Amino acid sequence: MTLPLLTAVALIQSTVLSRVSVLGARPDLMLLVVLTWAVVRGLDEGLMWAFIGGLIVDLLSGGPLAGTALALVAAAYLAGQSLGEEVGSEVVRLVILGVLGALTYHVTLLVVLGWTGHPVSWGFSLTRVAGPSVILNAVLAPFVLQPLRWLDQVTEPDRGVV
Repeated sequence: MTLPLLTAVALIQSTVLSRVSVLGARPDLMLLVVLTWAVVRGLDEGLMWAFIGGLIVDLLSGGPLAGTALALVAAAYLAGQSLGEEVGSEVVRLVILGVLGALTYHVTLLVVLGWTGHPVSWGFSLTRVAGPSVILNAVLAPFVLQPLRWLDQVTEPDRGVV
């Protein structure tokens, strides 16, 4: 079920959401799904979804293969940590991790683009692309929580059954 779900997320992101822009910011559904899944299910599954989802997004984009996958893995690794657990509210924690994860994602992707020979304007990319996108994706992160929590409940095997 993971592959069809992540493929659908990548297709929605590449077709519908690629046309959406809010003050220069673009919603990144794959990033939101990966970050939230890492919070809901933990580091291992978050990393797996990040790698698979990133490769699918890379196949649909013109960027370097595995660049998005690497950026998503870095963001999922951060989201899978116990950062912010003392905050109490899972929604507040997800917003905090949304900011940190989206920033990690964008910086990693810019580094990968630079390494692969693509011209990167760091000032413009951080202030006009990454900054607004970090804020937008942090605001959108709680809206992804409920559907993925439901998915977690219906797909998690019973651990109490022997």
